[in-house]
Amino acid sequence: MRGEVFMAHHITNRRRSYKSGSTSFFWEGVNASTYIFGALCFVVGSVFFLPTFQKYSAAGAWLFIIGSLIYLAVSLHDFAETLIFYRINRQRGSKTILEFLTLTGYVIASALFLLGSICFLPSVLKEDWGAWGFIIGSALFAAGATISVTQITEAGTLIGLQLLNAVAICFVIGSILFLVPSIPYLWSVDQSNLTQKLFIYLAGQFIFASVLFLAGGVANFYRAYRMHHHHA
Repeated sequence: MRGEVFMAHHITNRRRSYKSGSTSFFWEGVNASTYIFGALCFVVGSVFFLPTFQKYSAAGAWLFIIGSLIYLAVSLHDFAETLIFYRINRQRGSKTILEFLTLTGYVIASALFLLGSICFLPSVLKEDWGAWGFIIGSALFAAGATISVTQITEAGTLIGLQLLNAVAICFVIGSILFLVPSIPYLWSVDQSNLTQKLFIYLAGQFIFASVLFLAGGVANFYRAYRMHHHHA
């Protein structure tokens, strides 16, 4: 069994709004901490897909399914928050359109990763379908992360801007690291020693990318916490 997934997280330098315009840190904190838990699922799941741990591949697939469900929930939560924010603030323009396009791509990509993870279950084992789900989803996340980088203009404080840039860099690099190595999982290959080394190398890239997304999630949580106190 072969296959890895990743998730980017919606980032923005505006104040987040939840339920009747409330800017309480509670819901943003829940959103950010849930993302971190999902990232941990992907890190452990990626390790289970190393050839050495082949017997745990089913557990890895289930961890990906759990992580994908978590990130789908996070993406939908971000989408709902953005609807609330722009309904209250009545802002329009290219920035608004780009934010909604990014969020729509994240929701679609999360759903594709969920379906792709299911396809890699031993009881299903549709590797080609799963690989295409990961490739298309990876492309959507890479595009969304890149758009997010271009929208970072100011963040209230220098440390806030630095944390936003760190989160964005982690997500962009992680997206690329998952996109490129996903392609070889479509190939029909034998079980030679060279093939095993190839997939160890690819799995290593997936693990590193998962760690980057975990680091980005932790940085995003800290950024949100600091910015909430700054606005308060």
